[in-house]
Amino acid sequence: MNTILAFIAHPDDESYSFAGTLALAARQGWRCLVHCVTHGERGERHDGQPALPSRLADTREEELTASCEALRIEPPRFWGLPDGQLHAHRGEQHHIQQLIQREAPDLLLSLGPDGAYGHPDHLALHRWVTEAWAALGDPPPLLYVAFPPGLFLPQYEKCRQSGIMGDPPLVAPGDIGTPAHHYQVDITRRQRAKLRAIESHVSQLPGGDPRALFPPGIVDSLLETERFHDAAGVYQEDVDRLLAELTG
Repeated sequence: MNTILAFIAHPDDESYSFAGTLALAARQGWRCLVHCVTHGERGERHDGQPALPSRLADTREEELTASCEALRIEPPRFWGLPDGQLHAHRGEQHHIQQLIQREAPDLLLSLGPDGAYGHPDHLALHRWVTEAWAALGDPPPLLYVAFPPGLFLPQYEKCRQSGIMGDPPLVAPGDIGTPAHHYQVDITRRQRAKLRAIESHVSQLPGGDPRALFPPGIVDSLLETERFHDAAGVYQEDVDRLLAELTG
């Protein structure tokens, strides 16, 4: 049985990034594992309930579990590290290496060096995964989600204005997005599953609308294809062949 091991910083990161690929893999009988580093307990809440960190952590754990059910993959694993403080955390590379060695995945998935929109937690996790992967003797392929340049720039600006990005932000606005990608996965046959995964994160959706969190057009642009950049920096035919099996 083939295995995908995916790392995310917060509940909902999986849904916008690679939910379609996970749903396709599950349909082909792959084992799909999602490890979520935080509970997203310090985030905003858009469902009218109090944004108390302890209650929000429970809610977002339930929502990520529902997202994984929508994708028909295994329940998520939570690490419980502090939301918004991953930059100050040390030593997780060894944990990631142990997971890779134990699960022996055929593919690793994570966010890229822009962290989608420069979120410090996304950048910290990207660094941990990359360093852990690079230190292994014969690692599996590591693929970063490759969003179109500028797609999440409005979210970048929103987070910058809120003060969570640092001063100055760790990523410049011109570096949001990936100009080139190595692989592209057609997810049109599982786009409904991806949309259901997004819909599962109700506490993060104004009015419960899966298209309401980001500016118009962003979510719809993510429902046809998912693009990936190879951490090795080069196109690999065997990786492309493996991804092609998902849509076969």
